[in-house]
Amino acid sequence: MKKPITVLKTTLNIGIQEPVKLLHITDTHIALDDEGNDSGRYKCFDRDYENCSIDYYFQAVEYAKQNNLTILHTGDFLDFISERNLDFADKYLMPLDCIYAAGNHDFCHCVGKAKEDYEYKWHYIKQSAPHLKNNLYFYSRIIGGVNVVTLDDSYYLISDAQIECLKAEVAKGYPIVLAMHVPFYAPNQAKLQKEKGEECAFMVAAPQECLNSYREVRRLQQTPDEATLRAVEYIKNEPLIKAIITGHNHKNCEEIIGDGKIQITTAGNFDGYVREITII
Repeated sequence: MKKPITVLKTTLNIGIQEPVKLLHITDTHIALDDEGNDSGRYKCFDRDYENCSIDYYFQAVEYAKQNNLTILHTGDFLDFISERNLDFADKYLMPLDCIYAAGNHDFCHCVGKAKEDYEYKWHYIKQSAPHLKNNLYFYSRIIGGVNVVTLDDSYYLISDAQIECLKAEVAKGYPIVLAMHVPFYAPNQAKLQKEKGEECAFMVAAPQECLNSYREVRRLQQTPDEATLRAVEYIKNEPLIKAIITGHNHKNCEEIIGDGKIQITTAGNFDGYVREITII
């Protein structure tokens, strides 16, 4: 039986003259196998009924259209690369007015079946990038009085070049809402991960005491490099960056980090969640 989406509502007060409204969608996880293949991945996301990820996505798009909301999607639209998934993106994502931040599943053929390092990512991004919106590495769009900026942190790292791009956006003088797939480490969200039985926090720049408890593959995957640590410090403490919008962990969480900015994580679209964000 089909169920309606759950629309969370959040207001960000950053002091702009006219309200800006976004619909945050994340982690849709479209999992359409090509003919003759059966990855079994759809079973991870068809929790309520068959093809619920697709139906929840269509409901979200319709809600955005009816309420005149710009869609902000923070990654994992695809669960894996297949011709059917890419065709679905071409038909139902590319025509939309949508700002997109890359997720780790957007580059993989089936998560967990390969060593997901930068060599793997930059090889397969060539297949998926033409079917996803805007520049996946870094992108910005000014909407009303807000600069909505995306950058790719899907493999738990942020480069110096991305931060130079971000500093150029800061120099424009607009308040910034920064959107990424993976959230920065935050204690309350880490607690939520532990409560749902996850082996680690699955966040950028987890402290060393957390990393020490991860099994080796996760510790290697999520240990920040020096550029990432510089990036996190800059983002947390840059006054013009007012909020961070993320996904990845499939849980709803709002938490204050850094100099008092809020980090908002929305649960998976595959689970029926979206978030209407009103910026004032």
